[in-house]
Order: sequence, then C-alpha cells, then structure tokens
Amino acid sequence: MSPITGPGRPRDPQTQHAIMTATRQLLAQGGYDQLSIESVAREAGVSRPTIYRRWPSKAHLVFDAAFEQPPGGELLSVSGEFETDLRAFARAVLTFWLDPVVEAAALGILTERRRDPELHIRTQQLLDQRTKDAFRALVSCGIEQGRVHADVDVDMVYQAVIGTAFYTAHMEPDVDVDDTADRLCSLLINGAGRTNPRRKDQA
Repeated sequence: MSPITGPGRPRDPQTQHAIMTATRQLLAQGGYDQLSIESVAREAGVSRPTIYRRWPSKAHLVFDAAFEQPPGGELLSVSGEFETDLRAFARAVLTFWLDPVVEAAALGILTERRRDPELHIRTQQLLDQRTKDAFRALVSCGIEQGRVHADVDVDMVYQAVIGTAFYTAHMEPDVDVDDTADRLCSLLINGAGRTNPRRKDQA
C-alpha cells in the first residue's frame, strides 16, 4: 500500500527514497523502539513535517519501509514439481522474516496494530489473497501428483508455513534456512496425523 498522500504537488521520489533508506538503516541498527520520526528525518536530511505529510505515524512509516516487498506471489514459483516448489516457498518466507529490517519491524508493528485499525487492516493484507490463491494452486499441483490428500485444509497448511517461519525467525538462534525449510516441508508432506481427525465426541 502506498503512503497516504493528499492534494497538492506530487511527492518527490528522491525524498521518498531517502526516507525509506534512512528508516531501513535505523531499523537494522537500533530496532523498532529506538527509531523515531526525528531520527529518520535527521538521517534522511528532511524535516519532520515532510515525513508526517506522507505517513500518519512511525508505525505506518516502518510498515512501508519493512514490508514494501511482502512475502507475496513473487515467492511462489511453479516448476510443476510440488515438493520443489513447496520447499522454495518455505525458504523464501524464512529468508523474508530473517531480513534484519523485517525482523526489527515485525514485533513492533504487531504491537501497534492493536491501537490502529488501519494498521490492523494493512497487516492482514500483507499476506494478501493473491498469495493465498497462488499457494492453493501449488497445493492443487500436489494433489494432482498424489503427494497431498485431496481433502487437505489448504489455509491451515499455508498458515503452518507462514507461522512456523515467523516463529523460527524470531525465536530460534542461528537459523539454518535450508535445513529448516526441508524439515518443515517434510513434516507437511508426510503429515503429522490424519487429514480429518475425529472429534472426541465422535470417537
């Protein structure tokens, strides 16, 4: 999503670039809590009002700086080989969450979104419907190849990949991306239980 703009002169792309670059540098250096609009303005060589004309808050600024290239459809390459494509997707998502700028921004954004309805919506849209649709196509390929149960819960598989990658990136030290992606995909492909387990009241 583009930063908020109002009527008037078009935004100077060089100024925009300077602000984004400064924000990413400060995030990587000091993290979300240490970053401020003042420090970004100073680093970018602009005024605080220049930033506030583009973003209503620090959280929105950080969101654009960290997530302007979300873990979206571009991470899904379809070679026609389900396991290869699933592992490539898992590696790409892990790499995304491990990026120093993204890692620094993510937990701060998750906290801020509770107080900001618009930011809440934007974080929900980060993993947008196009990505989910592409992932469904990938899983459909696995079903056709007999590698995936036909009644698999695709949304849950998607959440398992995204959520596990997020947790691993933020909670596990010294992550080996290739090894983690392989282990995650092996678990998903081989399955950790029945596809549709019976409820206790049906046992």
